[in-house]
Amino acid sequence: MQSTNLQKDKLDLIEKIIRLEDKTKLDYLKSILNDETLEYKLSNEQKLILEEATEKYYSGVEPSFTWEEVKANARKNHNEKKS
Repeated sequence: MQSTNLQKDKLDLIEKIIRLEDKTKLDYLKSILNDETLEYKLSNEQKLILEEATEKYYSGVEPSFTWEEVKANARKNHNEKKS
């Protein structure tokens, strides 16, 4: 059984699609929903990197950041490069 939030998200999305009048956006959504090749295939090396990073994260070796912290750091780095 699906969660109430998932069902609500689906219904909200359906409602937005029904009201959408932009053919380009509709075509884009259709291409995404119909593309069965949209699988992300990782190489063995990429899988190993991901596994190592996940292990470091869960063990507390590597810090984690909130989305707001990530955006703030990105802005800071961008501004430092401009200077």
